[in-house]
Amino acid sequence: MRRLALPLLLILVALPAAATAKENVERKAKSIDEAIADGVEYLLRSQKKSGCWGSPASNLFDIYGPIPGSQRAFEVGSCGLALSGLLEAADRDDPRVKKAIEKATDYLLKRPVVRRIRADTIYNTWAIMYALAAFARLLEHEPEGERRKQIEKAAQQCVQGLQRYEFVEGGWGYYNFSAQTKDPGPGATSFTSASGLIALGMAHEQGIKVPKKLVKRAISSMQRCKRPDGAYAYSYRTSWWPTAGINKTKGSLARTPACLMALSHWGQEVDPKCYVQTLEELETYGHFLRIARKYPIPHETWYANSGYFCFYGYYYASMCLDEVPKKKRAVFAKQIAGHLLKMQEKDGSWWDYQLYGYHKAYGTGYVLVALAACRE
Repeated sequence: MRRLALPLLLILVALPAAATAKENVERKAKSIDEAIADGVEYLLRSQKKSGCWGSPASNLFDIYGPIPGSQRAFEVGSCGLALSGLLEAADRDDPRVKKAIEKATDYLLKRPVVRRIRADTIYNTWAIMYALAAFARLLEHEPEGERRKQIEKAAQQCVQGLQRYEFVEGGWGYYNFSAQTKDPGPGATSFTSASGLIALGMAHEQGIKVPKKLVKRAISSMQRCKRPDGAYAYSYRTSWWPTAGINKTKGSLARTPACLMALSHWGQEVDPKCYVQTLEELETYGHFLRIARKYPIPHETWYANSGYFCFYGYYYASMCLDEVPKKKRAVFAKQIAGHLLKMQEKDGSWWDYQLYGYHKAYGTGYVLVALAACRE
């Protein structure tokens, strides 16, 4: 029995990977408008009565997620991203879209700040960031009135939440395994800090008060991860291993666009050539992100890329399009859209990593925002 156990285990582990590889075949591309319409339809069809998307349904390969707090964080974060997708890409005059946006907004207004799951797990940082980004997008279109005041209040609570869960070295992360202290850290990651800075920047542009010290510390934490070649190490801790695959350019494809945009949002000088270089590298080496898509084990593929890096990277890369020369912008937009269109599922959704039952909501939200930027 002992001699059979290991081969049997290997077969069981290999089966999902084989199925994943089969599913990972890119399909014939649609037009951007067709893909967006199908993606929006998926979100309208799959939204729950409460206004959110997804479920805590699990599978064998889900990441570490203590219950029930992890699932609440995933639910709020996914709702924020799905709502952002509708706000950026859907026809806001469509009655069905209006209703979906209203329901999702109501859901987020009731829970703008998700509490930390436990001392070692801080997925709530992602939930707060993507809720804040959704609130900022809502404020762009919300006239003065009671509804706007509600959104502004919730956005300010999100800012306070990011203050509460700021890591001791500045910025944010999502694990705190070593210290498990009241104030998280050390362990902030470059890309989590970048995502937080972008959400705070979007909110600040809509009149939400953001503490300067919070921003300054997050930028400093993120910049400590910057490499001479323009890539960003996963975190300051991992930067001490500069030859580690995850810290190289091909492991930083998803992080670098977010880090550059974080600097841009807060008035930091960024050489325009850096944006061009970043988008060129994404096109040249982006297959390492797309290969990782749907692999069930985090950091399983080349350069330690994870499936959930894929659409995260293209989401923030699409934000860089406005920072490059007009002629190059059209080229990069076509490249980004071309890859994303081929990865749409038959049901209209997109997903890159199975996260309990929330992956299609967050994946579709990411991609709709990116495609809307490419379409413009």
